[in-house]
Amino acid sequence: MTAPVPATLDYPPLWHAADEKATEQQRLFYWATAAQLGALALAALTALIPASAEVRMGPAITLLLFLVAMVIQVTGVASRAEQTWYDARAAAESIKSAAWQFAVGGESFRLDDSRASSRFTDLLRDVLKSLKSLDIGDGSGAAAGVTESMKNLRRAPLNVRRSTYRRDRVGDQVAWYSSKAQWNKRRARQFGTAVVVIEALAVVLGLLRVMDVFDSDLLGAVAACAAGLIGWSQAKKYSSLAESYGVTSHEVVLVSTSLDSSGDEAAWAQSVHDAESAFSREHTLWRARRQGPH
Repeated sequence: MTAPVPATLDYPPLWHAADEKATEQQRLFYWATAAQLGALALAALTALIPASAEVRMGPAITLLLFLVAMVIQVTGVASRAEQTWYDARAAAESIKSAAWQFAVGGESFRLDDSRASSRFTDLLRDVLKSLKSLDIGDGSGAAAGVTESMKNLRRAPLNVRRSTYRRDRVGDQVAWYSSKAQWNKRRARQFGTAVVVIEALAVVLGLLRVMDVFDSDLLGAVAACAAGLIGWSQAKKYSSLAESYGVTSHEVVLVSTSLDSSGDEAAWAQSVHDAESAFSREHTLWRARRQGPH
């Protein structure tokens, strides 16, 4: 009796550990970056609060905000979180790609490969070794092998594996890249508009001060706010991600057309390999964009 085809593919426990670590460190990186940029922008604003002999709240708040920004910079919490995020996400994506190739009989784990299970386990061991410094939990390596749902899907007929892969892997990735491309495009437009508005405000304030309408110097504070928005936009890389995600979504759609034309196991294995290479290529470029030049 053939085992039932799983409704969803269960990944090894190591994938869940790496995925959770990546999500946690991504959140920490953005919180630390936002806190540092926000502290600097607020410090420029609070520096405008007049101080008297009795009340020196403005300078005290400004000092505290600069201390917060300095502590974040000196401790390197953001840079460490960013690097851990990259490493954990790379590990999680490698495991996910390998799991799908194993489950549907991709080129890396063909159905006629008698050592496919042991080679998959060896791959997980290599990933686990690379994650030793990430503190992903004591039980992350337990049962970190081929899951039952992966075995069941691997035993299914080609037409079942093809439809499952198209729906749950390729379809999911196309939807993800398309939605992320649109989301990043909107964010890039919104932040670009906000920066232009703030810069226009700075020009108006500068003209008013030149005309002696008022003597308060707000230009420094406004410039700090604009710099903060630009810094956050660069940290998120909205524009570059919108473009690259859009290209990848179209590339995956083109690659997926070859899945239906794969008439035998050999052609199917190569088609899966090509699809996974497209996902892997985008993730490699993503890491390069995040890390920047060395």
